Amino acid sequence: MKNPVGGRCPSRLLLSLAAVALSGCGSGDPYAVKTVPAAGSVTYQGKPLSTGTIMFQPVNPEGRPASGVIEDGKFTLTTYSEGDGAVTGKHKVAVVVTSDVKTKDGDTTLKYIVPQKYVSPETSGVEVDVPEGGSEELKVDIK
Repeated sequence: MKNPVGGRCPSRLLLSLAAVALSGCGSGDPYAVKTVPAAGSVTYQGKPLSTGTIMFQPVNPEGRPASGVIEDGKFTLTTYSEGDGAVTGKHKVAVVVTSDVKTKDGDTTLKYIVPQKYVSPETSGVEVDVPEGGSEELKVDIK
């Protein structure tokens, strides 16, 4: 195909420009709030939790929650993409650690290792501040 100015149509150039434009889109969420690195440790009754899930719910209504998997007492938070951290500011924290337990009848039931009140950030009573520069040493201690 001929370009009106002469020569070939710059299809390769157009494809390259489209790829560059699309690669800069980030999360695609026009309301995305900037995140900072956020990771740390979580203990229950003074001992590191071996497994579980943790969630940080920002007090600021414009921020999105962040969550992470607890492994060997450590966690790394994710908000938009794997390991990107959390928004800055104060967060209410939820921690969920359960196991399956066999009943006398042979059925399986769910047992909360950490008391059930900690499943919700609204009832846990645990708060953590994520500083402006982020932190890899956040501490969550559940009594």
